[in-house]
Amino acid sequence: MRASSSLAVSLLGAASKPVAAMFYYPSPAVSELEHILTDNWGAYASNFSTAITPCDNYVTEVGEPAINSRRTTSAQWLRVAFHDFATADVAAGTGGVDASIGFETARDENSGTAFNDSFTFWQPFVNEFVPMADLLAIGTVMSVHLCGGKYIPYSPGRVDATVEGTFGVPEPSTSLEETLAQFEQTGFNQSDAIALTACGHTIGSVHAGGFPEVLEQDHITPNNTNGAVNLDSTRAVFDQAVVHEYIDWTGQKGGPLVTSFNESSRSDLRLYESDGNKTMMDLYASGDGFQDTCVGLLQRMLNTVPSGVELQPAISPALIKPINVTWDVTAEQQLVLSGKIRMLHTGEIPSDPVSVTFSNGYTESLVPEEGLGTSAFKLTDAQTNATTQYFAFSIPGSNLSGSTSFTVAAEGFEAQDFEIQDAAFILPSLSSVDVTAGTVSITLAARSDASDFDPSQLSIEVATPVLQPLTLTPKIVRTAVQLAEVESPVTGIGYWSGSAAIEPPTGAVSVTLLSSGKVIDTLLLDAGVAGW
Repeated sequence: MRASSSLAVSLLGAASKPVAAMFYYPSPAVSELEHILTDNWGAYASNFSTAITPCDNYVTEVGEPAINSRRTTSAQWLRVAFHDFATADVAAGTGGVDASIGFETARDENSGTAFNDSFTFWQPFVNEFVPMADLLAIGTVMSVHLCGGKYIPYSPGRVDATVEGTFGVPEPSTSLEETLAQFEQTGFNQSDAIALTACGHTIGSVHAGGFPEVLEQDHITPNNTNGAVNLDSTRAVFDQAVVHEYIDWTGQKGGPLVTSFNESSRSDLRLYESDGNKTMMDLYASGDGFQDTCVGLLQRMLNTVPSGVELQPAISPALIKPINVTWDVTAEQQLVLSGKIRMLHTGEIPSDPVSVTFSNGYTESLVPEEGLGTSAFKLTDAQTNATTQYFAFSIPGSNLSGSTSFTVAAEGFEAQDFEIQDAAFILPSLSSVDVTAGTVSITLAARSDASDFDPSQLSIEVATPVLQPLTLTPKIVRTAVQLAEVESPVTGIGYWSGSAAIEPPTGAVSVTLLSSGKVIDTLLLDAGVAGW
């Protein structure tokens, strides 16, 4: 059945450059977040890890200013997550990790530049599928995992707040009674509060520039421009040193919030001593158990979300992952399916081909690309980081007639199946954004020779992240546009095109194609630092 002459769609554009239409496995959100977690260095790295590599790096400055600032991005990311979480009221079902901290940076309880610095780095990664709140949580996961700690199981699905939350983050001058009450409101008891504080203060520093009530200003020097005093002797390592130095009264002795010249600012000391140092002594004696305690507490913190928000199952690195699996039409007017297969290896990297077999029986043997990537993950009992290896393919549609899935098989891996469809798809080569003109153009292709498929039931939803007042968290905006049928150069396939005015985007823009309400294809325009 032929489609009608026009289709009403909602559409939103973004800044152009890279364009990729993809079948995401298992979903766009999980695919992109798994990319951030797994593809850390080398080929097709997500670039998220660069902010905390090495772990004493400071992302918003470079060179000598960064060194002299003594700031630590990984520690800032933990602080941002804690401050976002700390105003949760679990009984009321409000607050928690929802990125409301972006609206709250002017408050005294959120002193310093950590919040806006962090959101500035994360902003280009935000899109329809990846909210700022999920990036805020993944920042803590990566900071701990890459800087000496264990991996915190990461569950996606957070929802960005649209307004500021309540007050209530403990400050250096906050009394012990009020501090414990604030933690109790978040669901953390006294022992939890002590241990979580120790876990959070095992990396980073306190800065005289931001906390003059904690540190004297003479700490500010040309070689220490913010007057940083480390919390323990291993500022950029997530380890047990802060506990040992506090109990043994060596090194940094627990940090400036224990030893401050201003007794009212010794908030960590008051908290640690509140149970007669029992929790700190238990952490001291726990050895490697300290890491497990921190993983459990930080996971609870990150998974504290407003009622009604349902987190998804924890993400694990995909051993086999299709990337950029894309239908398009070439300049020679040939339908082609292209993409890459990413394999995650431990140990020696094989040179063997990977087999891709489609449900119609067509098989191709793929050879590996030269470029390799490195992951922060160590698989099974391996002592070395996993390696990512990539296999590209481009297959004429004439070879894949009737295929609804493909199977990837390789030596040493369990074969996996992945679905595809070619009834309708967005054409990447004919879809773009003109940033200067402020327009987005989309072309859709749909088969007109399938008796069981009705192109008139197609619709497109396009979403773009744009700036919003009072926070660096983008909001997602949608715009309606009319698509008109145009001449198609391919037999049996119809084309529809349209354009719309857009606002300046801050990151990747998604164009989602639906058939009778079911998503069948997704296009990303300007994937930016978070894209492939």
